[in-house]
Order: sequence, then C-alpha cells, then structure tokens
Amino acid sequence: MPTDETPAGKTPADPHPASRAVFGGAPLPYMRWAKRWLMPDPLSLGLSGLPPLPADQREELGLSAPSGIGDPWNALKSALAERYGLGPENVLPAAGTSHANFLVYLTLARQGHVVVETPAYEPLPCLAAQLGASVATARRDPERGWRFDPDSLERALRPETALIALTDLHNPTGARLHAEDLELIVEAAERTRAYVLIDEVYADFDPLDRPTSALRSRRIVTTNSLTKAHGLPDLRAGYILGAPSVIRSLDEMNDLVHPSLPPTAMADAARYVPRARALLERTRALAAERTALVDEWVSATDGVRWTPPDGGITGLLCFEEHVDGDEVAARLGDAHGVRAVPGSFFQVPSAVRVSFLLREDDLRRALDAIASVLGELR
Repeated sequence: MPTDETPAGKTPADPHPASRAVFGGAPLPYMRWAKRWLMPDPLSLGLSGLPPLPADQREELGLSAPSGIGDPWNALKSALAERYGLGPENVLPAAGTSHANFLVYLTLARQGHVVVETPAYEPLPCLAAQLGASVATARRDPERGWRFDPDSLERALRPETALIALTDLHNPTGARLHAEDLELIVEAAERTRAYVLIDEVYADFDPLDRPTSALRSRRIVTTNSLTKAHGLPDLRAGYILGAPSVIRSLDEMNDLVHPSLPPTAMADAARYVPRARALLERTRALAAERTALVDEWVSATDGVRWTPPDGGITGLLCFEEHVDGDEVAARLGDAHGVRAVPGSFFQVPSAVRVSFLLREDDLRRALDAIASVLGELR
C-alpha cells in the first residue's frame, strides 16, 4: 500500500511550494481552516450561511431528504478504502473523474512536462496544454494489442518530466494495461522522479477484477468514479487513490477548485460502494456478449479491423487509411441517426469509437449502418 513516505527528489508539491504547508502555505489557507473548524455548532460565530434545512422544510419544498449520514465525506473515504485495501488517508473524493484528473494535473504537472499515451482520451493531452505544460506522446502499438512501445516511451521522457498519463482499460480500445508495461512505466517514473496518473474509470468493466494500480507504487495516482461501469452519473462520485503525501497536496489544491462536494451524493455513493460487486458481474457478462457480437460483425465486414477489448463496452473500429473516420461518423449521424465518436478525437483519424451496450437488435442495425457507409465510401 502507498505509504506516507515522501519520495526522494521531487515531492508532489515541488512545482508549487506554497501548497505544501497545512494552513499558512496552502493555496487557500482560509478554506483549509474553515473545512477543519467551521462545523454547525450552537456557539459557532464563523458560519457564513444558513445551517442545512431540516427534513420537514425540505419535504415542503419538494426536495429529497438529507443524506442521513452524519459525515458522508469520511463515510465515502472509508467505503472506498475498504474496497481497495487502502487506508482512508489514501483516498480523496472528487466530482467525477474529470474533476479528479484536472486536480492531478493542476497539482502535479502545471507548467511542467507531461508524457501522454497515444491513442489517448483527448482531455489527457489537452489538460496539459491548457495548464502550460509541454506534452510528448508514448505510442501504443496496435500490432501488439495496443501495448506500449518502449522506444516511444523512452523518447517522450525528459529529465524534467512531472507526469506520465494513461488509461486502464485503455480509452478508446478497451485494452488492459499489460503487467510488463506497468513495470516499464513505474521504472521510468522512478528514474525521472515523475508521477504516474492512471485513469481507471473503465477498470471496473474488466472481468479479471484486478487490484488498483495505486497499490503498486507510491508514484502512481489513480482516478475513477461510479459513472461509467456503475450507471450512477448523477452522483458525480469520483475519487483519487494515492500515497497520503500526494493525497494531502491534492486536497489542499482542491480548496481552490471544488472545496465542498454534495453531501447527499457522497452519502449515496458510500451506501452503494459495498454493494457494487453484484451489479458489476451482471454488467461484465452483458458486455462480453455484445463484444462477441461486434467481433463477429468485424470478421464478416470488409475494410474494418479492431482488437476486441479486454473488457468494457467500447472499442475502436479502424478502417483503411484513406477512409476518414470523421466523415464516417458524420454520414452515420446524418443518414442513419447513428452516433459514433470520430477517431480523430483519439488521434486515430481512420477510425471511430463505438459503445456497444445497446439492445441486440439496435446494435445490429447500427453496425449495418456502418457497413453501408463504408460501402458508399469505397
């Protein structure tokens, strides 16, 4: 388990020393102090807003009842810690994975150097650029089942690399992060004293039920949420797992970004987490059936190839090089009412990403539409 030991060399807050101290040097000292001390109390002179409305008034207004959990923040931390075999000090709740990823970049990589996998979920390189970081890419090789190309990773690294960012399961292909590739990335991070962000939002789709990579190294930070694999996007219940020293730095920086998460949503998430396994087993079984259907269609369709995903409900359909995936996506939408994500969003212009957890008849019709469009483009 990641410990509170701070790695030699760079610390999580080295690019921004002001975020290291608990109060005086934190990015927003007042919020640090307020979150610790300003709780509803009969003698508190510090609260700047009304106390939470009682249940009867909420009912009169047509609002849902209060969470019923006195401390939903720590309840969610504890539930997630138990699920992953960590301590609560290794967990930071977030408002979805997008917020979690932004917070990691803001804290660990602002104005630094970031290595991002390619193909990549577009926000990973874009976040770095928007935060003033330089970006280099490490190629995933389609001929090797989208495993990392070691030479490409090595060329992307710099002595000043602050963060290596990737996804597992890989977005957009659904490929599982190979154990040897994880070791390669950890070694690179140790050598350059960088941190590793692994977005694991699709990991719960994996039928292997692997442990989080946050357990592997104190340099690894993982992000996740209950949105993609759990069907609870309305909760916006995301979270970050990592070593306590990293989590503290992220928590301090979060005072500037999203200092308070909705208690009712956190309470619902805390209640759900211990029950997640039964839902995931049903979802994984259905995803496997749909994967087999798409794989059968790919085998019978000219001009289409893919690597069947190791898990999940998405995959990357790759076409011949002269076929423009943006045009395929546009024609699918305009002529057939079928939506697919242009591969250019993932740096693969001759492809589309498809999410195939549809009713079987609808999925077959959507795949037939792709075949029809490809026939037109020949």
